[in-house]
Amino acid sequence: MSGPTSSGKRSSFWTAVFTIVWKDLLIEKHTRQIISVMSMFSLVTVIMFNFAVDPEDLAAARNVATGLLWATILLAGTLGLNRSLAIEQENRTIDAVLMGPVERSAIYLGKVISVTLFSYFLEAVLVVMFVVFFNKPFYRPMVLLMLVMGTVGYVAAGVLITSMTIQTRTREVLLPVLLLPLSLPLVLPAANVVASYMATPPPEFADVQSGVFLVLIYDLLMLTTGFLTYHYVVES
Repeated sequence: MSGPTSSGKRSSFWTAVFTIVWKDLLIEKHTRQIISVMSMFSLVTVIMFNFAVDPEDLAAARNVATGLLWATILLAGTLGLNRSLAIEQENRTIDAVLMGPVERSAIYLGKVISVTLFSYFLEAVLVVMFVVFFNKPFYRPMVLLMLVMGTVGYVAAGVLITSMTIQTRTREVLLPVLLLPLSLPLVLPAANVVASYMATPPPEFADVQSGVFLVLIYDLLMLTTGFLTYHYVVES
């Protein structure tokens, strides 16, 4: 009896997760609010920085390109998180989801996956832009891996914090104030690993494995925290 029951629960859980993801993708397809906001902010930031740099001092600009990449991802990601949850709140769709027989952890995981997919789209554009503007090897596999891993942890923390602040009047201010400091243990090692792989030749994995493991631990910690606490966040 326990086997079929547990199998049915798992099937129901993943069905709910993919339904949430599909809903978010359909909403974005029709509104184009999240990706457009994130992309325009990132595009303007990179172009302004590129033209603000003295042409005779391009080496200095290239040295800070890694920090600019992560800063752009974090700020654009904050805009995307806020907009994603605000759409749910404005249209009261979150109330309809909560009234259904859906596990709260499934809602959390679905939101993490959908916002992560939006962020990956943005980062694919950013990598191309940074390679073109700064002539740095952001296309290296280890760099892309750190972007993938770092995005998961940042979004996992961001969905939790955004769900806490979405009903407040000052959510646009409160979200970055809470989220950005919380993401420092993730961003610092991730940025250090990416900066290391900007060198030629790239370092051995043993030289950067501590930073990679820190990012992995942060991802697991944030996902676990979200799974265990999201029920209390959305019900409060």
